[in-house]
Parts: sequence; C-alpha cells; structure tokens
Amino acid sequence: MRLTQDPIQVLLIFAKEDSQSDGFWWACDRAGYRCNIARTPESALECFLDKHHEIIVIDHRQTQNFDAEAVCRSIRATNPSEHTVILAVVSRVSDDHEEASVLPLLHAGFNRVCTR
Repeated sequence: MRLTQDPIQVLLIFAKEDSQSDGFWWACDRAGYRCNIARTPESALECFLDKHHEIIVIDHRQTQNFDAEAVCRSIRATNPSEHTVILAVVSRVSDDHEEASVLPLLHAGFNRVCTR
C-alpha cells in the first residue's frame, strides 16, 4: 500500500528565459512540484515522453520562436497525454483590438488559456 504521492510533474516550454518562465518556475518550486523546462519543440516532446508530466505550460506569446499549437498537437498525439493538462500562455489583447478567439487553441488540444 502506498501512503505517499509522488509530486506533480510540470513541463514548461518557453523558447527563452523571461519573467513569465521564471514566475512559472518559481510557482512550481514553491508548490513542491517537479519542474522541467524545454526550449525547443523537439526537446519538449522528448522530455514529455520520458517523464509523462501532468501539467504542461506552453508559451504562445511569441510565435516566431516556435509554433505552440503544433507543439500541443504533437504532445496530444502521444498516448501518455490522455490525462495531461496543457496550458497556453498568451499575450494580453490591447484595448483597441478585438478579443481573440480561444477556439483554435482548444482545437489544437489546449485545456486552459492564461493571459499575461
């Protein structure tokens, strides 16, 4: 009989280190979660297949570094992703722009969207 539970594993996929990636890393550390960070889609998929993270946070603020939706779809195409929660971090929409739809993100396989 198992009396302890393994800590939740979180995978952060950010192309570069910034205040957002640092904030998520700090929150995971503070909550006692095991955290890994990946900078490329290839290393993210490899890390996920190795450790089967319960939560994945993907940076979708800057699309020139990598295609976050493609990364999400590639993770969702694997068997271990069935119970994984995938969160998209998106940029705030300025007041003069119309609110962007989250439907493309949901169709790509994201469960949640976080505006930063």
